[in-house]
Amino acid sequence: MIYPKHIVYSLEALAYLASPPENKYIKAQDVASKLHIPRHFLGKVLTDLVKKRLVMSIKGPSGGFALAANSANISIYRILTKLGGLEKLEDSCVMGLSECTEESPCALHDLWTDFREKTISKTQKLTLEEFSQTFMNKLQSVK
Repeated sequence: MIYPKHIVYSLEALAYLASPPENKYIKAQDVASKLHIPRHFLGKVLTDLVKKRLVMSIKGPSGGFALAANSANISIYRILTKLGGLEKLEDSCVMGLSECTEESPCALHDLWTDFREKTISKTQKLTLEEFSQTFMNKLQSVK
């Protein structure tokens, strides 16, 4: 797993909330059950997503969680940026060197630069709506 669990669970929860019917408030226990995420951990994840303004929440019997914006208007890049999932990709040397530049590259610098640029470009183009469709199809096929 490349990302820590909280980022993976955040992406999964967002994908689930983006699946039809979008904009409907869904209870945390329903998300936890469908995605097989420990309920307590998911509660922390959803609270973090609310703080980052990716998700809205309403308390009470008819409450739950919903996306804060239309999934077609949210890029995976934006989500990963808000979750801190691109910091190492954008700012770090793949070999862990403190200085890795065009003038003083590590052994994998060119390969890593190409990978980084492609990953950033693809995640900027990939919407949560598209990601959700793929994720939900895979989730259905696992059943």
